[in-house]
Amino acid sequence: MLKSLLNLGRRERTPGDLAKWLDLPEAELREWLKNAALWTRGYEYARFTLPKRHSGLRTIEAPNEKLKTLQRRVLHRLLNPLPVHPAATGFVPGRSIVDNARPHAGRGVVINIDLADFFPSLTAERVTAAFRGLGWNADAATILSRICTTENHVPQGAPTSPAISNLVCRRLDVRLSALIKKFGGQYTRYADDLTFSLPGFGVNKRLRPRPKNKSPLPARPRPAPRGVLTTIRKIIEEEGFKIQLKKKVRVQRAHQRQTATGLIVNREVNLPRRTRRLIRAMQHYERSGRLDANRQKQLRGLEALAKMVEEQREK
Repeated sequence: MLKSLLNLGRRERTPGDLAKWLDLPEAELREWLKNAALWTRGYEYARFTLPKRHSGLRTIEAPNEKLKTLQRRVLHRLLNPLPVHPAATGFVPGRSIVDNARPHAGRGVVINIDLADFFPSLTAERVTAAFRGLGWNADAATILSRICTTENHVPQGAPTSPAISNLVCRRLDVRLSALIKKFGGQYTRYADDLTFSLPGFGVNKRLRPRPKNKSPLPARPRPAPRGVLTTIRKIIEEEGFKIQLKKKVRVQRAHQRQTATGLIVNREVNLPRRTRRLIRAMQHYERSGRLDANRQKQLRGLEALAKMVEEQREK
């Protein structure tokens, strides 16, 4: 299946080919090329908001059961078989926040950048272009894009959206990985959370001269110039994204607390000290019978997170 999906040397695949992949009548799929509203064909979204972890509200657009069934078919038959860039760690089976953080442990400098309006910036046009890049012709790519988007963007809440985001971001991942590797660095992306790590950054202090008859110091990796941040910004904007201005770009050196997707990476991947203390305090309250049911449920989640970090740390 994967070989046929990625074989771009053959003819472009048509809505007829798409109908065979999805086990649907071609006439039914071609309905998506018409301008009729989704609800006239029984495909609808329910929209509601949820509070974000820190502040603000997140808009969720959940498809109804008929649309969700179709999207799941696209996900399992067309999207899941596609390879994902190694730098992408979010929405990938078998990869976690620990996989995202591990490459940055023990580095000289760690840089965090958050993308703004991640899912709304994944427009229908970009999704169509991504499917065109996989070898679908204009009509088939348009059909797939309309199945996977609403109101000209990828909805947060559809089963296809996570895989679509990694597909659209592949060129971003390729370009940023190539850039950072020039300086001996690492790059990972967990959804809209970008992490870079480097052995050095800016102008490093000169090494003291070694006494005579002593073995020479090992060669130090070339530090990344400060202009690398400008290049990163340029690549992000050229790929159709914007940096989250509220959180800014966070440059964390070795003498500071370094984090990646909420985990500490100064020496090895670990939970923040505050979280570890909270777990110990809640365990104490539980042993003394002073932890209510909701807090017990929260503790089980934190303990599962701590266990995952410990198990995957050295993977």
